[in-house]
Amino acid sequence: MIGLKSILRNTTVAVALLVNQNLWAETGQRPDSQSVVAGKALYEQYCQSCHKEDGVGENPIPPLLKMPGYLTAMPLNETSHAWHHTDDQLEDTILNGLKRTQRMPAWKGTITKQQASQIVSYIKSLWSDRILDCQGPKHMSCM
Repeated sequence: MIGLKSILRNTTVAVALLVNQNLWAETGQRPDSQSVVAGKALYEQYCQSCHKEDGVGENPIPPLLKMPGYLTAMPLNETSHAWHHTDDQLEDTILNGLKRTQRMPAWKGTITKQQASQIVSYIKSLWSDRILDCQGPKHMSCM
């Protein structure tokens, strides 16, 4: 006979897997064209001044010239590691900024979660199918 602890443990694992799968559902999927168009306009307004046109990022600054805590804006196209993150992680960074640098501000209160999602859609439109297929946790095993 299966004990109550065993049933609870198995149920907890099953629920965790289902919830986890739903949380990551958009990761690795090609975004719809309407979200990309809306995201591009938002990207141009809020992100392009640092991350540059087409998400190429800023040129690196030599370490001796760089101020402490200053990070250059990384590329968001597939030449850097943005695609190692899930959609939710990218949206969270857009909304909450980065604690390690003031250069990536928190846009929460300025843009909505839906708008952050649209920006992520635009960023993902810069990635090839191969990179998109490896987005998020899969990047460790598919390259």
